[in-house]
Amino acid sequence: MRACNRLKLVFNSQKRMLLRYLQIILFVVLTVFAAKAQTKNDTISYSLNSRIMAGNGTYASFLSTANQYDQFCFAPNSLTIWGMLHKNVNRLKELDYGFGMELDGNVSKSENRFFPNELYIQGKYLFMNLYVGMKQQMFGNQDKELSSGGMLWSQNSRPMPKITIESDGYIKIPYTKGFLEVKVSISHGWLNDNSGYKNLLMHHKYGYFRLGGHWPVNISYGIQHVAQWGGSSEKYGSMPVTFENFVRIFLAKSGSSSANLSDQENTLGNHIISQNLGLDIKLEQASVSFYWQNINEDKPIKIITKTPNIEDGLWGASIRIPQFKALYHFVLEYVSTTDQNGPWHDLDGVIFGGQDNYYNNGFYPNGWSYHKMTIGNPWLTSPKYNKDGYTSIHNNTIRLYYFSGEGQIKSVNYRLTIAQSKNYGHTQAIYDGYKKQFSWQIEGTTHLFAIKNTKVTIGYSRDKGEMYGNNSTIFIGLIYSGFGLL
Repeated sequence: MRACNRLKLVFNSQKRMLLRYLQIILFVVLTVFAAKAQTKNDTISYSLNSRIMAGNGTYASFLSTANQYDQFCFAPNSLTIWGMLHKNVNRLKELDYGFGMELDGNVSKSENRFFPNELYIQGKYLFMNLYVGMKQQMFGNQDKELSSGGMLWSQNSRPMPKITIESDGYIKIPYTKGFLEVKVSISHGWLNDNSGYKNLLMHHKYGYFRLGGHWPVNISYGIQHVAQWGGSSEKYGSMPVTFENFVRIFLAKSGSSSANLSDQENTLGNHIISQNLGLDIKLEQASVSFYWQNINEDKPIKIITKTPNIEDGLWGASIRIPQFKALYHFVLEYVSTTDQNGPWHDLDGVIFGGQDNYYNNGFYPNGWSYHKMTIGNPWLTSPKYNKDGYTSIHNNTIRLYYFSGEGQIKSVNYRLTIAQSKNYGHTQAIYDGYKKQFSWQIEGTTHLFAIKNTKVTIGYSRDKGEMYGNNSTIFIGLIYSGFGLL
């Protein structure tokens, strides 16, 4: 009863926000039915979900909240309810549309929230897609289902509103017989999380090529580039949003004479670049993918094999063995950010770089985070864990050893994740030790045959160490899902 009362209070306190989003939803629905004239019997998917988390410790266990699009509370005991509605585009059609909605509600002793976690419309024409709104996505060549999270993008934070134009996956280049493929994207977003900044903007683009086509071995290489820019605050001043500044952001150039001194000496805004190199091997009974991602926050940017901070990045292997049901998919990953381009920053005015302080920036104190959740790899600890009230990422120097696998035993699908991390804290010239943390989680999902279209999820998650403490969490969830026709 108390949980229900709390949920009512949350809804009542956020009526204005809810009405605003209902207006957007109405616009989405009207757009969908306007587009319906082009096709009939489009399939939509829907689901209603709930999860109860019960545990002890300071927080819910790390793995029970990481890489979940900020869906669950950090409190050790909470109730989460969410609903989803999606229509995916048909890639076989030249012209199609799609949309997605997800509304989330959390109730706990320390935190009550109600927010849209997804709200977007999508159009497809030939090989290009256009997205408008908030869409759950991850970028990079890491494993999409089991990874600890990419160096630049993961599933850790909720999506920000943005406008995106991108290719529909890899596109075959004419006259190469499919041997050469490319994919590209550009986005303009708004970091509207009431972070002390007004009108803070996000620029994101990527470009990849892949060689191999139908051959059993493919090689891919790509670059991801993000930048935070614009915005104004009482403490840090403002950056005018002009076409000239956008060009400087796009090309990662320094600021003009009207910019602050730091942006004149370095690049305008907060830039992060990640190069991705991948090798995919397709065998008769299995497939194996190797991937490497680096991270750069300083110029000059060199090819991934020549970068000064070559010791930092994500290295992973993903193995799929479909016929081995007991463990048909698993990943092994190693993440390190301890080099930070050297221990000294701008030494003697001759040696530049060093102490890169990944994800942080002096002009934008929230760094590469959204709603206090790290946008990149979540083991670079989200500001939501900060106890001092600051919004920067305090623990961005880590080493992570990570395994995650999924399989099926009889009618139960399971996932097991094990992670060992060394956490050195904030970047500094000399490290005087680290906090060790061990986290693991097991969860299983199966159908409830007594209730049609319903699944139950049961899991246990545990932390042991000095970084996040000793936490235990049991979670139980119900999923009701189905398909319908427009």
